[in-house]
Amino acid sequence: MDAQFPLHSPEGRLKFRAYPPPYQGGYYTPWLWVDGRQRGSTYSNWATYVSQRLPVPADVQINISGTYNPANRQGEAVIEMVSSSSSPISASAFVVVTEDSIYYAGPNGDPWHNHVCRDYVPDHNGTPVSIPAGGVDTLVMPFALDPSWNENRCNVVVYLQGPVQTDSTRPTYNGATVEVMSLVGLAEPRVPAYQRVVLSCQPNPCRGRAVFNVASPAGTRYRLSVFAADGSLAWERSGISSAETDLVWDTGRMPKGVYSCRLTTAAGTATAKLVLVE
Repeated sequence: MDAQFPLHSPEGRLKFRAYPPPYQGGYYTPWLWVDGRQRGSTYSNWATYVSQRLPVPADVQINISGTYNPANRQGEAVIEMVSSSSSPISASAFVVVTEDSIYYAGPNGDPWHNHVCRDYVPDHNGTPVSIPAGGVDTLVMPFALDPSWNENRCNVVVYLQGPVQTDSTRPTYNGATVEVMSLVGLAEPRVPAYQRVVLSCQPNPCRGRAVFNVASPAGTRYRLSVFAADGSLAWERSGISSAETDLVWDTGRMPKGVYSCRLTTAAGTATAKLVLVE
């Protein structure tokens, strides 16, 4: 929106103009991008573009946790980005504080506004991240809410994008959102350990024999995959979890180095790194 409107976000405007001008060499609002591809200003087509993209599997899963203190209106978002790709991913993580249910009767359109951009954290340029093949990268991002924002209607939104390409596109790997107030008082995980998906490796570093402790809800099917540094599959096992399961890998003939481990279940995904030494 223009600067004279109360919902104007300077960073949101800068982010919009970070794309090459999509409309005959200029900018035009409203304009839709889906998965980083420009989709024009014809409202009637927008729902179709979005519904076509939603079922497509993503190469990255984004999990958001963290804390928020209503007393000082400050919080910290912990963002875990888990890759299922066989190739490394270099991208930018964009973290946005948004607010819903804002009433503003502009010159046209609906007077109720949702997903209003309030703040890009740290700014609209995003934060570079590097996710190894089949691995994980974690980003910790402090944020603060302005006193004029309703904290009960605020969300932290995270999305991961590649570099700008031709035709004003910037492909999106995935996104996630969490309500700010759901982060209050999260000193401990909200779900008991036996109901979560957890993966650990012992000993680490390892020589000759690695033991993986697989924890997931009892009765769920799991697959444990171990990838070498080049992304190739080094070892894999699958089965049905009995809450906690130990799997043994004879690593005697494997080259030394850092291996990425990924546990995949119907209840979620967990990752770890294992270092093999001679």
